[in-house]
Amino acid sequence: MFGNGMTEWLLVFVVGLLVLGPERLPAVIRWVGRLAGRAKGMLAEVQQELSESVPADELKELSDNVRTLRTSNVKKLVRRVVVDEVERKQG
Repeated sequence: MFGNGMTEWLLVFVVGLLVLGPERLPAVIRWVGRLAGRAKGMLAEVQQELSESVPADELKELSDNVRTLRTSNVKKLVRRVVVDEVERKQG
């Protein structure tokens, strides 16, 4: 969770125990858990709304374009698109 190991969480717990004390720490942990649950729920709602509002073929095309940009040389790609467009207008 969050890319942290057990030692990091243990350190956070010990610091929280020292700062908040043993009386308030459980309440704070519950509050943070509820907050994280609400955030997760809101993220799920946003993802659902996006998946309903964007057609699957457009989403796949966008994903393919992003993948192409990540794996290619952007200068060459832009140059190729511009050359293709110029040739299309001339021919």
